[in-house]
Amino acid sequence: MKPYKVIRDPIHGNIGLSELEVELIDTRQMQRLRNVKQNGLCYLVYPAMNSTRFEHSLGVMHLGGVLAENLELGEEDAKTVRCAGLLHDIGHGPFSHTTEFAWKKTGADHEYYSEKIVRSDEISKILREHGVKPKRVCQLIKGVGALGGVISSPIDVDKMDYLIRDAYYAGVAYGITDVERVLQSIRIFGDEISVDEDGLEAVESLLVNRNLMYQTVYRHHAKRIAEAMFRKALQKMVEEGFNPESLVEFDDVEMLSIMRGHGGFVSDMIRRLEARRLYKNVFRENLVGLDKDFKKEVSRNPDELEERIEVELGLDEGSVIVDYPEVQMSEFKVKILSNGKLKPIDDMSTIAKNLEQSDMEKLCLNIYCETGMLEKTGGFNPKRYVKYSQTHIDTFI
Repeated sequence: MKPYKVIRDPIHGNIGLSELEVELIDTRQMQRLRNVKQNGLCYLVYPAMNSTRFEHSLGVMHLGGVLAENLELGEEDAKTVRCAGLLHDIGHGPFSHTTEFAWKKTGADHEYYSEKIVRSDEISKILREHGVKPKRVCQLIKGVGALGGVISSPIDVDKMDYLIRDAYYAGVAYGITDVERVLQSIRIFGDEISVDEDGLEAVESLLVNRNLMYQTVYRHHAKRIAEAMFRKALQKMVEEGFNPESLVEFDDVEMLSIMRGHGGFVSDMIRRLEARRLYKNVFRENLVGLDKDFKKEVSRNPDELEERIEVELGLDEGSVIVDYPEVQMSEFKVKILSNGKLKPIDDMSTIAKNLEQSDMEKLCLNIYCETGMLEKTGGFNPKRYVKYSQTHIDTFI
């Protein structure tokens, strides 16, 4: 069927749009994503990484449509998959995942707000007028059922698009993946998305590239410092009365303007970021070398450790940031369809198994300090604040 409109994308070429998809794109909520960066503050490290949630959403919709064709889905299911791909990130706040922590106390995340927006009057009305059920779109966004696995699963089209798109804008070759081969290998088995055994090598390549992107781009030390500084500023603003639920109303430009005008510590921190005057790293240690109970305490409440260091060293409030890494291992839970049975990829691939272990071993706890306070940290003794695992201690005996 001839598309209603065509958009030219640097990653996927021509992307055809139906009348329904154009109407969804023209909503205020989707247009907001044009000014929400896909990778938070990564542009401070990789200058061309200014791609947005808007173009990523178009890419996910497109790949979802390609996979729907490969799986020979019916017209209604295919239409629903494409809509879910287009709308899956509509609930992101400014700077994407960088601001998501602010919803933690309420138990919400960007998927919660995506569902809320999809069920809103404007978007649900458009969907219903074209025979698409908003409830079903929300289920797919949350990864419910086999079709939900197309949008949200260990081997979904969301990950495929962001890996190749982010690699393109970062200017690195790591994300280059044979996505077409992976898409051709995906099967629905029972109520799960899986990969045919013939596509194992293509999936291994995807996982290798994912690992390299995380180590060199997504977890780049300067990016982590910048985003930790931004989160500290937003946290302060929330403590002083800002309602985090309103984040989904703003884009990056509006959010920076609000924070710049907030005054005090918040506006000072934003000015530092805009001038790229980043905090410095004064401590770094792999998680595997840290005491289990200590890790649990710090991951739950890093503020306590920050305050203790500031008080004992006589540093200004907010001049120390403890950065505990997020652990994302879902990509390594891919199921392989072999001889009519589903098997964990770890059972079929030593590459996948070793990558998962490698990823865990590279996760680090970092402590950052405001540059002007560095001379005061000359007496900073990590052993006073950090508890190491016995295995780590044994290496020094």
